[in-house]
Amino acid sequence: MEKLFWGMVGGCTAAFVILLCMYLNKAGIIGAEPETATTEVVSETETDTEEGLLADNGEFPSEIQSMIEDAQNNYAEAMKVFEEESAEAASREAAENAGKKPVTGSTTTPSTFGNGQKTNGSVDGNRNDDHEFFLENPSEEVPEETSEVEESSTTEAKPEEKKNSEYEYTLYPDHVTIKKYVGTSSTLDIPDMIDDQPVTEIRDSAFASSKTLVRVYIPESVTKLGKNVFKSSELLVDVSLPDSLTEMGEGIFDGCSKLARITVPDGVTSIGKKAFNECENLRAVTLSSDIETIEEQAFNNCARMELKKLPSSLKRVGKEAFTGCAAMALTKWPSELEVIGESAFEGCTAITDVKLPSTMRTMGESAFMGCTGIQTLEIKSGIEAIPEAAFAGCAGITEVIFPKSIISIGDGAFTGCKALASVSIPKNTLSIGASAFADCTFTEVTINSKCSYQTNSFPFAITDENYY
Repeated sequence: MEKLFWGMVGGCTAAFVILLCMYLNKAGIIGAEPETATTEVVSETETDTEEGLLADNGEFPSEIQSMIEDAQNNYAEAMKVFEEESAEAASREAAENAGKKPVTGSTTTPSTFGNGQKTNGSVDGNRNDDHEFFLENPSEEVPEETSEVEESSTTEAKPEEKKNSEYEYTLYPDHVTIKKYVGTSSTLDIPDMIDDQPVTEIRDSAFASSKTLVRVYIPESVTKLGKNVFKSSELLVDVSLPDSLTEMGEGIFDGCSKLARITVPDGVTSIGKKAFNECENLRAVTLSSDIETIEEQAFNNCARMELKKLPSSLKRVGKEAFTGCAAMALTKWPSELEVIGESAFEGCTAITDVKLPSTMRTMGESAFMGCTGIQTLEIKSGIEAIPEAAFAGCAGITEVIFPKSIISIGDGAFTGCKALASVSIPKNTLSIGASAFADCTFTEVTINSKCSYQTNSFPFAITDENYY
């Protein structure tokens, strides 16, 4: 804009000078021979020349007057545009730097230049010699201002740590998370709003080791429960979980020995490690149909839990997930089950039927060890190995038919299965471990002649008559 302004002024001035020179030359003022007359003649000539330049009314001829007016109009227009742009720039700068002290040398008002003179149509001569007059002040560094604005925004969004008579909590601009319960109630309805913001999360160990809580209601605003939220709350009997819940942390009810019932809502896809560990009085349990994973020791030693079926979407059961769940009388197995961890169902004496689907790929050691109630064992094609002690001590199993996919049977896999009167081992089985069928009652078996086995793998000695 500065270049446009000075260009217009310079152009008008040059045009004025050229036309003035042409007129003077035409009038004979320029190029005439020097006069040798006396002082009186010279004086008279000068008077005549001045009068010749003026019209009868005392003004310049119309051609010159028009040039002057055009120049003035162009200059005035240029000044108007320049002042408008300067005012807009100053307004933007004032808005961006609201509350800041003006920088020395910068514009003081929209119509005032750095030297304090206001623009009124005349040009400040000083700035023609100051080539940095219209340059931005180098002391104003935009990156620093941007950084300050960003820092200010970050400061405004910073969560606030607060506390009332019952909770320590973190207040965010759009929600609240409860950090710790400091009250002493026995029956508690957790509020859905605190400081006009929804309570969306209960943080790790928020209610852990409570000595007073018996019943707790969690509002629908909550979507996440952290780790060990109610761990070791020794009097806790009943907790109502909201349908909005999507995440439950590890150890959430670990050691809550008096917890009697729980319903895990749809939307929760995983039961975390030690979620209900040692909840020895837990009886009524309803699991979400969306659960895909039950982690390590999730229901370890829940001896009174009367669970009838596992979620249909379940794919993985972790190590010791249901160890010692003696009252769990499962009657239905998930059709998409893939992994059963080590000792996952060890000691679950109420289970009577085990039907492993064709999706099964991995089974851990001692997976069903000591499940004395199992009578029917069905293993579909897919799994390749029966691990060590997998069904050891399952004294109720009367028959086992292995699928063609079985390649190996581990040490002590069926040790102590005293009711096992019939076993059919496929031709593809190439390894049978020590004591695999020790203490079983069957007297006949046929195996592949290339199969590797130990002298005590079966309850009797193998001869050539037992080979395919």
